[in-house]
Amino acid sequence: MLIRVIEELVTDGLWERAAPLLPPLRPHRCRMRELALFGLFAVFLPLLVGTGPANADTSPNARKLVVEGLADPDVYKVDDNLYFLSGTSSRHFLSIYTSSDLQTFSLLRRYDPDQYDSRYDYCDEWAPDLEKPGADYVLYFTASRVAKGAACPSGNSSSTIFYATAPSATNDMQFGAPHMINDGTTYPRTYVTAGCPPDGCNKAMRLDPSMYFDGSRWWMHYTWFDPGDGEVVSAFPLDAPGQVFEVTRPTTPAEQGVNEAPTLFSRDGLQYLFYSQGGFGGRYALEYFVGAQVSDLTRRHPPYSFSSPLETHDGRLIENQGHNTVTDRNGQFYTLYHVARFTSTGGYDGRDVYIQPLMFKADGTLNTLNTVALTWTATAQGTYSLDVQTRDGAWITECMAAGARSSVTFNEVCTSADDQVVHKADVAAFRINRVVAGVTLATTTLAYDGYTDSLSASVWERVP
Repeated sequence: MLIRVIEELVTDGLWERAAPLLPPLRPHRCRMRELALFGLFAVFLPLLVGTGPANADTSPNARKLVVEGLADPDVYKVDDNLYFLSGTSSRHFLSIYTSSDLQTFSLLRRYDPDQYDSRYDYCDEWAPDLEKPGADYVLYFTASRVAKGAACPSGNSSSTIFYATAPSATNDMQFGAPHMINDGTTYPRTYVTAGCPPDGCNKAMRLDPSMYFDGSRWWMHYTWFDPGDGEVVSAFPLDAPGQVFEVTRPTTPAEQGVNEAPTLFSRDGLQYLFYSQGGFGGRYALEYFVGAQVSDLTRRHPPYSFSSPLETHDGRLIENQGHNTVTDRNGQFYTLYHVARFTSTGGYDGRDVYIQPLMFKADGTLNTLNTVALTWTATAQGTYSLDVQTRDGAWITECMAAGARSSVTFNEVCTSADDQVVHKADVAAFRINRVVAGVTLATTTLAYDGYTDSLSASVWERVP
């Protein structure tokens, strides 16, 4: 909270306006004043850096909070020492941040399209995508548009996708007037009116633009509204906008009628496409496709699961993860994604953006963000439980109860131990226990690296 207040003081200019009213800083010889300042520093330091076990160290695979109150992140890399992060922070402007190390981000500016359009007002601006396909930067974004001075949104308007450009010479992201995409054509396009165009609902680009260059062609992915199934992702190559193809649509109740937020990247000759499923205030989760080319990244191939919402033992949401973006620095790939917070009663309570390393398997698929599937040999008698050791050496006993099963999926919540949350990057070891008539007859301890998404073991009987 303190960090958020400081950010608001700086970014809103309040600090600069207050500066003339503040006395100039000068050295003091009063030791009591120095002691008082030291005491205040001691009080506020834990608020700034957080508190934790004295012996705990930070895992290299741990997630890190980068911007509070931001959602729908998109990152653009200039080089290993300059990145731009954009996202949703208000429904009346888009925020753009800059970073030299992918760890600390500073607000560069806010873009409000109303200021650059004399005919229209815009609202519900979210889910930007920043690219540089030519000489200029291009910012694609979702918004509703109405006549100047009219209520926004109106009953006849709907969210759609616009773009604005900025010169790249100074990297100051001075975006100008918004423009429509493929206006006056039958291609997928900006469509400000509610409902479907006469030539098909998939021609109305509604949400989550994602531009991507695969090394030879530029592609546009977007989300549109199917009246029957919900939010669907489609795509087309920019040099052939008539070649529209469907990427993914919701097909199961768990997806809650939502497939959205596509983002693409490549690594070692493979192409990847992430998307989010479920409502952002509900069971939001990340899935992905992997293939040799962009056209392979569709439901013709089975998706892989990447994240799973955190829930209490009785099904209340603790957090979810979704709408991510991917970049790299010094050869290491990272994902930035938003985490939705929930109250103790399971109510939605806002979103924040985190960064975390991506860890790949030998076949090119990814280790999941927050799950570990544990399997072991089981006998006909007894039940099994799972203990978790954190990186500070402490054990959480009976973190999860597996019953007579020979497997359990650890989803960062100890559902049998007061719903304690332990992120997998903070786990040092798992211990599997075989219990018969209340007596632990066997245990197996597995060291853990903080990112692998599966472990297997044998649980042997103790020999008297």
